[in-house]
Amino acid sequence: MLRLVVASSLLVLIAGCTDPEPKEPKPTTSAAPTATAPTMPAQAKENTPEGASAFVAHYIEVFNYAAQTGDVSELSQLSSPKCDGCQNYINLYRDTYAEGGFFKDSDWKISDLDVTFGEGRVLVFGSVSSPPGTYAESSSATPQPGNPEDSDLTFVLTMKSGAWTLDTLELQAES
Repeated sequence: MLRLVVASSLLVLIAGCTDPEPKEPKPTTSAAPTATAPTMPAQAKENTPEGASAFVAHYIEVFNYAAQTGDVSELSQLSSPKCDGCQNYINLYRDTYAEGGFFKDSDWKISDLDVTFGEGRVLVFGSVSSPPGTYAESSSATPQPGNPEDSDLTFVLTMKSGAWTLDTLELQAES
């Protein structure tokens, strides 16, 4: 056994002398990275304009996570059951992944957030853009190119028990 260790050490030393850049040893097992839902920042829990903006930014991160994984549990918790826009996306992601489908490379990016505090609710206006990406509706479907996104959205929030909830997700009305 000692000879095997010494012989292996010599081979490594010799190989190191002939190779100008040492190579990393290959791992013996390949661990696939597992995606985890984004963690809500502390500011996103504040009942302030900055807190509302941080919540919407976090919501979009969770939205993108759900689109990438099909895991809609966190998205469902942040969304009111009465939010039709929210529920449409939750159902789309859950059903697509249940059928073996997917969404790739189409993450939403949000910008230009504007917050208005009103009676009992908060309106957050923002612009969302995304590249077209690809998707497949099921494991047997041929992947398709998606559509690029460039929309102005309205997010209606309420603060309940110290936590924001998204009550409405919709396109902003044309002026």
